Amino acid sequence: MNPCGRLIFNVITALAGALLMPGATAQLLDESQEMARAKLIVGPENGENDCSSCHSLEHEAWQTTRHYATFKDRHRSKEAKKILANLGKKSMKRISECRQCHYTTIIKRGKLRAAWGVSCESCHGPAKRWLDIHNRPGGNPEADALEWGEGRKESPSAHTARLDAAAAKGMLHPARLYDIAANCFGCHTVPDEHLVNVGKHHSGKDFELVARSQGEIRHNFVSSNTAPDHPGNRPASIAELRRLYVVGALVDLEYSVRNLAHAQQADGAFYQAMQKRVNKVRGRVQGLLKRVQLPGVSAALAKIPQSVTKSAQVSDAMADGLQAAARAFVKENDGSTLAGLDAELPKKYDGDAYQPQ
Repeated sequence: MNPCGRLIFNVITALAGALLMPGATAQLLDESQEMARAKLIVGPENGENDCSSCHSLEHEAWQTTRHYATFKDRHRSKEAKKILANLGKKSMKRISECRQCHYTTIIKRGKLRAAWGVSCESCHGPAKRWLDIHNRPGGNPEADALEWGEGRKESPSAHTARLDAAAAKGMLHPARLYDIAANCFGCHTVPDEHLVNVGKHHSGKDFELVARSQGEIRHNFVSSNTAPDHPGNRPASIAELRRLYVVGALVDLEYSVRNLAHAQQADGAFYQAMQKRVNKVRGRVQGLLKRVQLPGVSAALAKIPQSVTKSAQVSDAMADGLQAAARAFVKENDGSTLAGLDAELPKKYDGDAYQPQ
């Protein structure tokens, strides 16, 4: 497994017009593949039709985040310098292991160059192919673009058609909750055994989807009830928070299981960390199932050993079951019947959400 994890696989399969297949594992992009991806990057700013051209408030919010600041200071940190030394490398921005998760890469003078930190297209996919249709009814490029607030007037079928058309061209839309969560965990579980064992990179810090998504990275302006005249940064509803909590736990467990299944060195730091992570997150999922009934999730969890050891191993098939359960949960649950989870929802978020002046 590689440092860009499933993030990169999601992007590649979307660009190819394929579906994300359960059980597939990511491969580190070679230079030609990374070049192909970089060619589809529009960029968050400094262009005629970039992200900030329409999403100015989202752009302002992004500039207050660690995702933005990492371009300026991540490579200067003591931790980064130690990891690079352990790997025998000199520059974070020049090597794929770091670049594909920590930066947005473009092609400059025929070479791959980190141009921004973690930006819009890191989370929502390279935009060149879907930019012109993601805001047009039915995904029809000839239709008039939806203005702020008009999306609420769409019929469910038109809304679905628009998102499907954009997804087919590589967009990861927040409404596709599993896909956007998987993109987050694709980097934040640090699925790279060599990077952890040799580079001494941390093995994936705690990442709780509600706390992360509702803190400094929240940028729900288009969907705010006061848009377009006085848009605010809309917080998620209680029903949305419940769904985020369940999906976050399931995707965390899926990726932890998948990472452990592919680990090669049972005595290495990566294996041991993933083993602990699987057991910890499995316990969390078991705990939420005591509060709400989710038969599909229970069935998938039952296939994961209650205590993962070297003798009680895990497999991609187990991870595939968790993915299927998470996708089914998103499709079948709107969060309204999951009040039993409310006591489990985090009360503190990671940073403060941006509010326009």
